Amino acid sequence: MKPIRNAFATLALASALAASGYANAQSAPMPYTLQADAQTPITATQQQQDEVMNLLTAHLGLWQTRDPNSYPYERLVTEDAVYEYPYAETQSEQHLQGRAAVAEALRKLSAAAGERKFSDVKLFQTPHADIFFVEYKATAYVPASNSPYEQRYLARITVKDGKIANYYELWDRDIEASAVAATTAHN
Repeated sequence: MKPIRNAFATLALASALAASGYANAQSAPMPYTLQADAQTPITATQQQQDEVMNLLTAHLGLWQTRDPNSYPYERLVTEDAVYEYPYAETQSEQHLQGRAAVAEALRKLSAAAGERKFSDVKLFQTPHADIFFVEYKATAYVPASNSPYEQRYLARITVKDGKIANYYELWDRDIEASAVAATTAHN
């Protein structure tokens, strides 16, 4: 009975991943430019670079899926993952800890944010093989305010055992505040 149950669980997960677009994100990482500094020793292998870019692509895929609630985000993060957004509006959004808490908060955030497009991705290596900085641009159309949204993000990503263990993200607070104000004014 257990092998049959495992087979059904595997089939259900594969179906959910395919429907969510996660499978596509995992097979094709976003194009990026590697930013190398001659002063910084390169400690990450090509495989580690590809791994972090696959994780980033899957992370950003949450903002591109039609149904964030069915997106299997838990598969991307370690059990004890910590996500930090120091510019978030509330204290509870600034520090997220644990796989379930991270996935739940990000699903809610992505559902409220609407679909975004990502481009201009730059990967920065550090002297630590498991820590990377990534810069990227997000654009969207905000129907509530009838206006475009464009923002640059900088994230520090720590990878452990093929999953995101720590994610720390910064953005331009003035652009974010303007977008929120425009949306509030039109509602």
